[in-house]
Amino acid sequence: MKFCMVGYGSIAGFHRDALMQMDGVSIDSVMGRLLEPTQQFAESCGASLATTDLQEALDRPGLDAVLITSPSQAHYEQTVAALNAGKHVLLEIPMGLSVAEATAIADLADEKDLTVMICHTQRFWAASSEVKRRIDAGEFKLHHYHVEWHFFRRENINWKGRLRSWTDSILWHHGGHVVDHSIWLFGEAPDSARAHFGPLSESLGVPLDLSAQLRFPGGGLATLMLSYNAMVPKVTQRITFVGEEDFLTFVDGRLIDKDGNELANESNEDAIPRQNREFIEAVQEGREPSTSAREMVRSYKALDQLERSAAG
Repeated sequence: MKFCMVGYGSIAGFHRDALMQMDGVSIDSVMGRLLEPTQQFAESCGASLATTDLQEALDRPGLDAVLITSPSQAHYEQTVAALNAGKHVLLEIPMGLSVAEATAIADLADEKDLTVMICHTQRFWAASSEVKRRIDAGEFKLHHYHVEWHFFRRENINWKGRLRSWTDSILWHHGGHVVDHSIWLFGEAPDSARAHFGPLSESLGVPLDLSAQLRFPGGGLATLMLSYNAMVPKVTQRITFVGEEDFLTFVDGRLIDKDGNELANESNEDAIPRQNREFIEAVQEGREPSTSAREMVRSYKALDQLERSAAG
C-alpha cells in the first residue's frame, strides 16, 4: 500500500515510524505547508516527492491512501480532495470542526465506496482494550467515566513545545478524544450533553478551559475536565472508571484496579501501529474499520451538542 502523508508535525513522526515498520507499506510522497521541512520529512521516510501542492501528490500513479496529520482547520478540505481523487484516508482527529463537516465526509466516503478512518487512538490503548473487554464480558458495569486532562498552552505551541501556525480547539480536538472514548465504552450515544467554556484567551482568542457532562440512556455519566491553563511540566491525563465491581484508574499508560493491581502498562504512542494496521487491513479486506467516519458521526453530534450548550 502506497501512502501520501500530509503534514510533518509531531504526530506525523509517530505515524511515519509506524508505517515504516510494516511489510508491504511505503510512503510515496509528503505534502506540507512549507517546502523545506516537507523535504526533510520526505527524506526521513524515503518518499520520492515532497510538495506543497496536495493535488500533485494525489495525482501520483499507484497511490492508494492519504494519511492526514495537518492542522485541524485543513482536515475537511484535504479529506474531501483525497476522496474525490479516489484515495482511502486515515485522518488525524478531528475529522472536521463541525458535525456538518463530519457528516459530509462520511457521506462522501460512502458515495465513493472508500475507507475513511479517524485516529481516535485512545480506543487502541492497551488500557482501553482491557476496560472494554471487561465491560463486554459482563465483568465490569461502568457507572461513571471521569477524565482530567491538563496542558499548559497559553502560547500557540504543540505538545512537543514547537510553535504552531494554527490554533487548537480544546473541544473538537482533545475533547473529541474523550467524548468518543466515553461513548465507545458505554456503547451508546448520550441523551444529554452540557458544557461550559472558560473565558477566551487574550492572546489566542479561544477558550482554554472546558467542563462538560454527558448522561447516557443506560444511566451512565461522563464528567470531562480539560484545561490548557494548567501549569504542568508535561501533558498529564488521569481517567477514573467508577464501576459496580471495581474502581479503575488510568495515569501515564498504567491501568490499576482498586487493589493496586496493574492491568495494563504501555506508552500511549505504542497504540499508533495497532491503529494504523487496523486501517490497512480494513482497506485490504473491504470492511468498515474501527473508528470509521460513519461511526464517528455519533461522537461529533455529541460534540456539537456540547458546543451549543457552552455557547448558550
